[in-house]
Amino acid sequence: MVPTILEAAHIAAPQEVNGITQKPIEGVSMAYSFDAAAAPDRRTNQYFEMFTNRAIYDHGWTAVSRFGLPWDTNSRTGNFEESPWELYHVEEDFSQANDLAAENPAKLKQLQAKFIREAKKYNVLPLDPRFAERLDPTLRVGGEPATHWTYYGNNVWLPEPVGPQLFPRGHTITAQVDIPQGGADGVIACAGGFSAGWSLFVQDGKPNFRYTVFEVGDVTIPGTVKLPEGEVTLKTEFIPDGVPEGAGTVKLYVNDQPAGEGKLTRTLFRHGLEPFEVGRDSITAIAPEYQNQGKFEFTGQIEQVAFALK
Repeated sequence: MVPTILEAAHIAAPQEVNGITQKPIEGVSMAYSFDAAAAPDRRTNQYFEMFTNRAIYDHGWTAVSRFGLPWDTNSRTGNFEESPWELYHVEEDFSQANDLAAENPAKLKQLQAKFIREAKKYNVLPLDPRFAERLDPTLRVGGEPATHWTYYGNNVWLPEPVGPQLFPRGHTITAQVDIPQGGADGVIACAGGFSAGWSLFVQDGKPNFRYTVFEVGDVTIPGTVKLPEGEVTLKTEFIPDGVPEGAGTVKLYVNDQPAGEGKLTRTLFRHGLEPFEVGRDSITAIAPEYQNQGKFEFTGQIEQVAFALK
């Protein structure tokens, strides 16, 4: 029987899986409390850190230090190492209403040292106060981000963030496909799922482009030209309007001839938790036009799909 995530918390992790050394599961399982609700708490300390907002809980005491505000993502100033700390005895003051930092500096100093020990233990260091700056592509260790991607065949599956990052920037999608006798249907390429995503697919022999964005900008752009048999070049072009909503025009081409056009009212730079795929839409259907057709696998042959930012 496969252990639950709670039971797994106190099972020793294997040393190696598929050649990859495994990290141990951290934390304290709460499974012991299921059969003994009054059992003493085994979680006696716990650290917290996010964008150098820090806290440490230890045996009924909590020390916290705030640097910046969640809604202030671009203009944080100052030195987080100088941000003040607060101290609360949560066993007696569960709402953290009475800051004891000034009257009990020794306890505060003890907890600050405890935070550093826990931070070292769980690889929190070095602390990094940046927020939106982390998204700056010029700061990437791997260099400038890619501007074009090419995939081959009918069976590509990648986590969405690893796939081509297209919207709201201008781009083209160019698919080289082989249409068998009698025609072909199915998904050429897609990313995301039913709540947010895009899909280039063929239905009734014609290309279609679907963009789904939380039911506030859902659009299907139907093609006007049926794909001929044999080798075919199917292309989409997105021309952004340059507005904050990410709106723009999508144009479809079959063998370099216009084959449809439509307007997207808004687009996103990420499309949820479902993958980027070539040749099918395997989890939830992005387009309602094929939501009852399973994975809606492409019945022709995809030689390659190329994505290029403009």
